[in-house]
Amino acid sequence: MIAAAAIAFAAVPALGESYFGRFIGKFVAEFSEDDGGRKVTLKEPYSFVDPAGLEWDVPDGYKTDGASVPAALWAFYPPFTGNYRSAAVIHDYYCDTKSRGWQDTHKVFYFAMRAAHVDEKTAKIMYGAVYLFGPRWGPGTAPGQRAAPVKATQEQQEKVVKGLQDLVDKDNPDLDSLLAEAKRMSARETSIVPESPE
Repeated sequence: MIAAAAIAFAAVPALGESYFGRFIGKFVAEFSEDDGGRKVTLKEPYSFVDPAGLEWDVPDGYKTDGASVPAALWAFYPPFTGNYRSAAVIHDYYCDTKSRGWQDTHKVFYFAMRAAHVDEKTAKIMYGAVYLFGPRWGPGTAPGQRAAPVKATQEQQEKVVKGLQDLVDKDNPDLDSLLAEAKRMSARETSIVPESPE
């Protein structure tokens, strides 16, 4: 069953440009007075159904601070602002629980942003940055392994994000091409060998 869902989800990019998925429920959250108002608590259950039909549920009471989005993006796209906040909560929850694979969790962030009416270019830039610098878990993600997280300073991350912005503005690549180029940019900027395509 999980393998079938993974295969169906992997086949989605061809369909993704016309249907991105849909949200179930209403995004109702409360900002916490703690931590300068940076944490939000979901007040009602909230879900996203991806283009393959897989449901991504987030329970009421879930608390997040947007930390699954790399800090380098915050200067360009502050947490919990804009149309991408509903997608960020879905992404944060699955990064916290690690109940789905990191690649699928990052890709659903892209689809949820597009379903929330985030423009294509912004969604691609954020997806590329989260894919490179966001959390990773599971097989092959320990330090020194093939899919280990990219280690980069905030300055290096910001340079890569700027490169992603330039790439998307100039070429607007499909998601696979975007990731391939993002990995090359990251490798140049952080002096690492890019992981092989998945």
